[in-house]
Amino acid sequence: MSELVPFSVLIDELETLIKRFLDGKRSVDDIVHYIKTVSVLDGDNLRQTVDQATRNVLTLLLRSGLERRPADEIIKLSIALTVKEVCSGSLPGLLFCDMFDSLPLNESEEFFSLVEDKVDTWKEELFFKNCKNQLLRTCNDLLRRLSRSQNTVFCGKILVFLAKLFPLSERSGLNIISEFNSENITLFSSEDYKGMPMKGSPDDDLEEGETDDISSTATLSVDYNLYRKFWSLQEYFRQPTLCYNKVHWRQFTSYSSDVLSVFGSFKLDDIKSAQWTLPEDAAALSGKSVYFAKYLTSQKLLELELSDSNFRRYVLVQFLILIQYLQSTVRFKQESQVLTEEQSTWVKNTMSLVYKLLEETPPDGVGFAANIKHILQREEFWNTWKNEGCPDFKEAKPVDIVKEGRPKRKLGDEIKAALANKKVILGNAEMNRLWNLCPDNWEACTSPKRDFVPSLEKFFETAVEQADPAHAIENRYKNVYQGNFGWRSLRLLSQKSPHFFTSSNQPIKSLPLYLESMVLRLAKELPLSTQNSASQVLDDKADVADYGADDSEDELLKNNEDGNTNSHSKAPDPKKDVLGKEQLLALASALASDWIKLAPLLKFSEDEILYFSSEHGGDAVKQAHQALLVWVEQEPQEATPDALLHLADKVGLRGKLAPLLMASH
Repeated sequence: MSELVPFSVLIDELETLIKRFLDGKRSVDDIVHYIKTVSVLDGDNLRQTVDQATRNVLTLLLRSGLERRPADEIIKLSIALTVKEVCSGSLPGLLFCDMFDSLPLNESEEFFSLVEDKVDTWKEELFFKNCKNQLLRTCNDLLRRLSRSQNTVFCGKILVFLAKLFPLSERSGLNIISEFNSENITLFSSEDYKGMPMKGSPDDDLEEGETDDISSTATLSVDYNLYRKFWSLQEYFRQPTLCYNKVHWRQFTSYSSDVLSVFGSFKLDDIKSAQWTLPEDAAALSGKSVYFAKYLTSQKLLELELSDSNFRRYVLVQFLILIQYLQSTVRFKQESQVLTEEQSTWVKNTMSLVYKLLEETPPDGVGFAANIKHILQREEFWNTWKNEGCPDFKEAKPVDIVKEGRPKRKLGDEIKAALANKKVILGNAEMNRLWNLCPDNWEACTSPKRDFVPSLEKFFETAVEQADPAHAIENRYKNVYQGNFGWRSLRLLSQKSPHFFTSSNQPIKSLPLYLESMVLRLAKELPLSTQNSASQVLDDKADVADYGADDSEDELLKNNEDGNTNSHSKAPDPKKDVLGKEQLLALASALASDWIKLAPLLKFSEDEILYFSSEHGGDAVKQAHQALLVWVEQEPQEATPDALLHLADKVGLRGKLAPLLMASH
């Protein structure tokens, strides 16, 4: 619980802690901890107490002579206390106000860097909203105390700081209603000064052969009339609205024409313009930059000033600024402040003349005139921005317009309605469309549109035509001899032809020969429209294959390399006869359950033996018959009666099989 401390005691304790902090004997955390352990009436008074104690310490430092390090430390302390929320947010700004109100101008410039270096801190939201008014007031007070001609650099620092601190749209620095600086009054002599000889005096003592530089170079004679007209123009540059008065307009045009005429008649060259300029090496030796904040208006100096290229440029640029104001649309101009057609013509002609004089003014007059023109064109954008009320440069985020939509149906109601209409909803319009093309998946899979397998008649139609001897097509050009066609044919036959699974005891020499035999067989089964050509093929191929009534006798003939039947082939060796189906049935009956003994010699693995046993349950004859059939198909060259008899002899089954196998010889 916080301790209640009298105000005067708390002030003294805080001042002591802050002094010890400046000496490096206390930290910010120590001060914050102490502040949080005491209280005075309420929180706001406690913060004001911290502010007062800090300002008291700064006042003591100012009385004893403020140094840079303590000033920097106390500003850092005020920032830390503000972040910790134990003092008011405006404390840093109040310290700056006290500091610069008490310091002389020569020391204020030195300590102003404390403000400049922390510009990023002042731009943070916490400090900007609390300290901006104090900082602005401090800077304005300094500007009022400073001389623009003698403290030009310091004034520039203050203005640059304000430009960095405040955004462009900050209304406190915008001159919203386009007021003019009417305080900038130019004073000049109202009497003719006749005591100064405008040219070199003939009474001057000159050595023989010596000439007066002034008399030889200054060819412009300045009288009081020109002097008065020239400096009177500053009143119109200070208050451009005077030009909308008819009397003032006539005076302005008259004075302007005379002055511009003098500029046009008295040309400058690089030598003349450099004569009145301080050399760069002299400026470097002096260590000071040459700058004239405001020219003197003495009549004695006007001749020299008109011979200065910089002075002439300043005056010509003033003409251009005034002309641009007269031609521009300004939001706060009165309705009567409009140029007539005659006045507009004079303004355009004068502007052209001024640019011409700028181009003729050395050094690099053409480049300088182009730069001024570009700057004034850019100024038009700022003029438009002010006419629009100085809108913020940060693009405003579009306001989200929430449309009141129809009340959505509950998810359960939507699913119920979809099921009633036999539709599928997946939460996405495109997915809903795809799934609802055919809600029944099985029906979609069996749809005729998804059947891309061709019919046997269409696929083998070309192959049947190529098999016709009348076409005399060589084997290498036939489809059945193409690898891609052969692979597709086997897949199609396995799906749609019963002949593909017909068992055969004859070995298959090659895929093309097998496909040729299948083409001949399919030709007999083609529709009536193709039977004529098929019958011709069958007649010509009668010597190739023999189709009996028994499909089990299906055999492939052995063809020569050209695919034709070799009628002069050798007679088969009786020892190499292939076992027939009836003989295999008899052997299976004789073996019965003993086929398991013979199976390993027939090159069957344990898995295959187990498969045969489980395929036909307890029927040993069928198991033996299937094993023998598979052996004959897998080993057509070795599946002979002699080979089987030899294998049976190894397992002691020769007595059972010998009568059946010997009968085949």
